[in-house]
Amino acid sequence: MNALDIVLVSGICYLSGVLSGLGLCIKYKRNLLIKTTSHENLSALMNSITNETQLQNTPPIVASASAPPIVASAPPDPVKEFVIRTN
Repeated sequence: MNALDIVLVSGICYLSGVLSGLGLCIKYKRNLLIKTTSHENLSALMNSITNETQLQNTPPIVASASAPPIVASAPPDPVKEFVIRTN
């Protein structure tokens, strides 16, 4: 293969990818974009989204008094300097 063949194949692959992406965007445009005709529809949509996210976020589970506390641990003396030597 010479350079012209490589350039042509690369160009065809690039254009086919771009065109197929544009085709999918055009085909599924109604599903990808949300169209609202009024401010009331938009506010109702935002309220429903926030209500759904608030229902999904549950409060954390509180540990009982009999359970031992969880303590974070770390190495006692962190390394303060790294020396890299090359021969």
